[in-house]
Amino acid sequence: MPIKTSSIGGKDRSKKAGGLLSSKLLATTMAVLITIQFILILSQTLHVNQNQRQQTLQNEQRGQHAGTTNEKMASIASFWWPSPETSGGFLSAIYNAQNPDDCSSKSTKYFVMQSLKKNEGDNRGLSAWASITMQHMLHAFSDGDDPSAGRRVLINDNNLWPMAKGCKNGPETRECYFLPLTKCRLSDVDPIDAKDGSVALIDQKRDDYDRSARTVYSSDTNKYARMTENKIEWTGLPGNQKDHSLTALTAAFLAYNLQPQPWLRKEIDERLMRSLPADLNPDRTLGVPIRRSDKCFGHAIAGSAKGELDCPPLETYLQSVRDFMKFDPLIDTIIATSEDNAA
Repeated sequence: MPIKTSSIGGKDRSKKAGGLLSSKLLATTMAVLITIQFILILSQTLHVNQNQRQQTLQNEQRGQHAGTTNEKMASIASFWWPSPETSGGFLSAIYNAQNPDDCSSKSTKYFVMQSLKKNEGDNRGLSAWASITMQHMLHAFSDGDDPSAGRRVLINDNNLWPMAKGCKNGPETRECYFLPLTKCRLSDVDPIDAKDGSVALIDQKRDDYDRSARTVYSSDTNKYARMTENKIEWTGLPGNQKDHSLTALTAAFLAYNLQPQPWLRKEIDERLMRSLPADLNPDRTLGVPIRRSDKCFGHAIAGSAKGELDCPPLETYLQSVRDFMKFDPLIDTIIATSEDNAA
């Protein structure tokens, strides 16, 4: 069976990138968001076992279920954007924790994620920012592994976000591209220079703090983030940590933290429409995210941090796809996402 291919973020399925992605941040954002969607959907559909997949294959060979297949192909005309307020599970738990009834109440506690003092040269990429935001958010929700003290709302300051320099669609902060983390505002938190005991500052040297302080500030001199052990209790969901998937939790955090502004969502939708085959069937599609460029040791990209790993050759990805397809004969389309045109 011939395999159709489409790429998003690097070269598209025509000869060149076709001008689809001139912004590295947009390319990375698209790759990350698509991967998040795959994880969230997968976490809800793992009950579909191989026997059911085999039955689907047999039905298709007999010409059955053609209507359902056509409906799924047509569904690609609109892309799924999760709603934190109504999706339930981890996503709604995050939404509820971040959006209290009364932001100005003295009982509403805060964790302010500060920018570094010299942040113009902060070269952390999108995934690094998302990762440290998740760590701070988990800290806020468990109040530093002490759920008995209650939870805090995570809010970021309004200083320059290096990747938003020159933003044409909003402020030069993360809100240029993404929706605010909370409906609460910086005017609701206690000022950092308050002398009444309402404020605490934490960093690597002062890891512990007075839980009675209404507002906690992260350090603006180092990139320290506390790694919490209790990752589930704050959600109020049934069961304990061993009953839940940390992969699904991570996907929900990323989906919440990286909610695109309307202008960005519109642009992503339009670019996906131009990149994806019109006859794509989600049931027969495999997604392959390829992270390269400044992730790799030995790169020569100015302004980026040193690489983090020995990136495998593209042939390794291709072989992994071949191996995967041995277990799933329904696959007929491969979607590759990458921020690297060389991929």
